[in-house]
Amino acid sequence: MSSNDFNEVHPDPQDQDIKKQFSFSRIILVIAVSLAISGYLIYTSFDLDALKKIEWARKSMFWISMGALLMVVRHIGYMYRLRLITDKKLSWYQSFNVISLWEFSSAVTPSTVGGAAVAIWFMKKENLSLGKSAATSMLTIFLDQVFLAIGGGLLFLTLGGTSMFAHDAMCRSQSDLPMMGIFHNMQTIYFFGYFLFLIIIAVLAYGLFFNAHAFKSLLSGLFSLPFLKKWKSDALQTGDDMILTSAELKTKTKGFWWKALCSTAITWLAFFMIPLTIILAFFEPGVSDFPVILSRMFAIWMLMLLPISPGGAGIAELTFSAMMCDFTDPALVATMALVWRLLTYYPYLLAGVVILPRWINRKYNT
Repeated sequence: MSSNDFNEVHPDPQDQDIKKQFSFSRIILVIAVSLAISGYLIYTSFDLDALKKIEWARKSMFWISMGALLMVVRHIGYMYRLRLITDKKLSWYQSFNVISLWEFSSAVTPSTVGGAAVAIWFMKKENLSLGKSAATSMLTIFLDQVFLAIGGGLLFLTLGGTSMFAHDAMCRSQSDLPMMGIFHNMQTIYFFGYFLFLIIIAVLAYGLFFNAHAFKSLLSGLFSLPFLKKWKSDALQTGDDMILTSAELKTKTKGFWWKALCSTAITWLAFFMIPLTIILAFFEPGVSDFPVILSRMFAIWMLMLLPISPGGAGIAELTFSAMMCDFTDPALVATMALVWRLLTYYPYLLAGVVILPRWINRKYNT
């Protein structure tokens, strides 16, 4: 099915918006931006002598393979949670496609929320009802934010700000990497986002578990303000989604919530442990460094949520380089950042490029 056929046969505005978001030119632009910034960071900090000191051995291949395995664990964890939330109305194959396209949409949009919004469309196309699709997307956002808030908070209380935010990482001041100075205020940036997380969690919890109609009324009043009016229809749709989701959640048992929380924790821990496997592949961190590396991923992720670039392209590589340089050779940390993105980011771009055209053809030719 050609692009023109899609436009002529299916003029639905939402379909066209989705198609535009996943255009080939947009994907190429995202990849180009990410690779260009990675290339620049490596160029400004690379040291051939430092690279020659690294020994590729069985240990290196083992830990890189473990990093790839953790990505598989993360994907399966997301698939399990999706089937759990949808009461197994999606098969494992459908869940694989939805999660792959969901992550792909997050990789080509400036925020993960954009990916979650598009996910409703994916699930509807998999014959899930609007209410079930909205409930799944909204509950997923809620569970993810709860984990990120609790996990980040516990690690900060356990390890302290000096370790979590690399206050004494002298490698930043010694590095040739650009913009290192902004990371001296990393703790301030993190907690600004962290408290926004808490506000969002509180608002979502109120709407989901206490009064969804009041939540919609609040959105209606807020987006009636002159400078917010153009987003009012989207806000009202969110309110309707909240009402549907709230009704859906009233049927859930304690067992459901336990499984949902555990699967959420497993998926995020698998993702946040991947930098540890990369560092273990080439360097020798101590066991006491393991929780520190994990904690810094919470800070890195917070900056990646800033709606600056699609999928955090550039921001992710720069932040990883700044936060992990004291566990690697500063001259190679940008290269390690690229390896990290090759494991965690580019696979979803590739998966989207392969799966999306086939998925669209199947949905519109049946």
